Amino acid sequence: MSAPQPRVIIPSTSKRDVAIAIAAGLLMLVFIGYGVMRMAAPVVGNKLTGVVVGREFTPFKERQVSFNGRKIEGVQEIDGEYVLKVRVETMHRTYDVPVEKPVYEAKKDGDSLTFIRPPSEQH
Repeated sequence: MSAPQPRVIIPSTSKRDVAIAIAAGLLMLVFIGYGVMRMAAPVVGNKLTGVVVGREFTPFKERQVSFNGRKIEGVQEIDGEYVLKVRVETMHRTYDVPVEKPVYEAKKDGDSLTFIRPPSEQH
């Protein structure tokens, strides 16, 4: 039988190595914090405000079913599609903005409406 291998003793880390490790950790923490703060900032430029110039309702009955995994969460009956025509003077354009029934009933011609720019036009 051979004798067991002698244990290898590793010298302890120096103060310089500890300082480098702490500096690298802090740098990574600052970088992650900057990324989180940058992503949490509100998106600027994708909201438009205009004046309601028309209302359009397309009647069609629809039943929307919400699922969560295999469980049905709820069923909602929809009368049709509610669309407000909104004129944005800064863009020199009229947008068709789909809205929910309460918003459709609350807004009249001449009222102001703020909405998110369509996905195809977002910066």
